[in-house]
Amino acid sequence: MTSNGTDPYTFFPAGQPAPDFTLTAVKSGLEISLRSCAGMVLGLVFHGRETVQAVVEINTAVRPVYPEPKPVVLVSVIDLSVVPRFLQRAVKPMLEQAYDQAAREIPKGYNPVDYVFLLPDWNGSVTKTFKAKGTDKAAAIVVIDPAGRVTGSYQGPQPGSATLALVSKALNGG
Repeated sequence: MTSNGTDPYTFFPAGQPAPDFTLTAVKSGLEISLRSCAGMVLGLVFHGRETVQAVVEINTAVRPVYPEPKPVVLVSVIDLSVVPRFLQRAVKPMLEQAYDQAAREIPKGYNPVDYVFLLPDWNGSVTKTFKAKGTDKAAAIVVIDPAGRVTGSYQGPQPGSATLALVSKALNGG
């Protein structure tokens, strides 16, 4: 059963205030939260190592239309709740390598700190709050409008075009 009862790709209800959260970005140390992204469209992309290609698809679809880092912020949320606390130190360098790789993909003249946000969800609480499941099989996207309301969610094929549609809807007032 889906959150709206009909759309098999929707997993989180639209139209309600987004749950509050705060996660810290790898490398930059920036705290990403509803408050820090107020007034902007925020796209949360929940994914695992197996579905990281969805992030590329999403950026390839969204960034040509909305090339500036504001008003659209796209972030990767990675559920790392399976990593025991004592191993988190060992995982951090791998996340930093993933950041460096993503930063190399950013065109010259753009600052990766404005575009690359890898947000480890060490205890899985943000992933659970947004009801993102099975992100090792398909990335799950939640788009939040500038007022902090959920515009929509999507988990399925063609995440790039689906995310672009949700971002456009969020920027155009619903």
